[in-house]
Amino acid sequence: MSAVIVAVGSELLRAGRRDTNAEWLAAELLGLGVVTTWRAAVEDDARRIAAIVRLARAGSEVVLLTGGLGPTEDDRTRDGLALALDRPLSRDPDMVAAIERLFAARGRPFRPVQARQAERPAGTSWIPNPVGTAPGILDEADGCLLAALPGVPAEMRAMFEATVRPRLRSRGTGAIAQRTLRIAGRPEASVEEAVRDLYATPLTDTTILAGSGLVDLVLTATGRDRSEAVARLEALEGAMRVRLTADVFGVDGDTLASAVGRLLAARGATVAVAESCTGGGLGEAITEVPGASAWFRGGLVCYANDLKSSLADVPEETLGAFGAVSEETARALAAGARRRCGATFGLGITGIAGPTGGTPGKPVGTVHVALADDGPGRAVRFVGPPDRALVRRIAIVVALDTLRRRLQS
Repeated sequence: MSAVIVAVGSELLRAGRRDTNAEWLAAELLGLGVVTTWRAAVEDDARRIAAIVRLARAGSEVVLLTGGLGPTEDDRTRDGLALALDRPLSRDPDMVAAIERLFAARGRPFRPVQARQAERPAGTSWIPNPVGTAPGILDEADGCLLAALPGVPAEMRAMFEATVRPRLRSRGTGAIAQRTLRIAGRPEASVEEAVRDLYATPLTDTTILAGSGLVDLVLTATGRDRSEAVARLEALEGAMRVRLTADVFGVDGDTLASAVGRLLAARGATVAVAESCTGGGLGEAITEVPGASAWFRGGLVCYANDLKSSLADVPEETLGAFGAVSEETARALAAGARRRCGATFGLGITGIAGPTGGTPGKPVGTVHVALADDGPGRAVRFVGPPDRALVRRIAIVVALDTLRRRLQS
């Protein structure tokens, strides 16, 4: 069964506004065996809302709308639904009375404009709102379940749980299980080449996503019930892990830092960092993990060359002979962080993030990462794209992945 989620509200079309309602609904639908095939955001305009709803109903069994059910003039979802369903909009006197009683119980004055919340297209039914004043609207004509819910997250979630979820369960949607395999150290094309034939596994779907040095494989499996879907998903995941081996560092919400933290904690080991071009980003990524204090000793941000020497003990001779951006300097940074902070492992990063500072021998994007331990350690060099923010993110990924592989070996 497929679904479309439509967020109504001109404010959602502004830059930087995240539609958390749609994300929550998509996750809840998936657990019910309903796949969200597309999402849309539309301004507070009845005609445009109607056009989106008509398109959504034509190709999906479930259409969920959020927002635009309040009492003000810019709340246009009711009007858009009436146009889309080609039914007149009418005011329900019983709902008006119910809203009046709710306002009285809360000690708030009821104004005539509040009665707009009691309007709905003919033939639809109400979705009770146990949290707020605006009821939702439900329609199940032509084999499509359409539900309009308020945009306030607490109201939307409560109404979905109480009314929409039971309706969907009664339709026998089956079950879907989903898991994301998180991969580091292998480019997207290489991952795809390794597992492409598994995409054809019956009753499963695989989506590959890449960014900032990481690759995600989103695995989805369907079944008649939850146990069947999970069994099919685990079989697919197992086959992919055989192909990808140590490149898989976690699943779902795992990060490289959390994976490293688990490995360090299991060994009773610690890590310290010395950073140049990442400016503290590696330490920030590590300390985003709850409980990192058990295995992260601390970090040094050594941007200037004299601080590389005074804080991380990088020999001036090394800087003079090889330059700040070199394997030798990265190794010295890692060793200095380990020694100064009393850690089991040290990580060092130095590079040219750009957009200036590159040379023919060391172009913009050149980064050296080093790991120091009680042995020879490790060093990695890469040349990233000429994008300052992206190079810094990739450097952090490479550093964490270098330590992860050392711990796993």
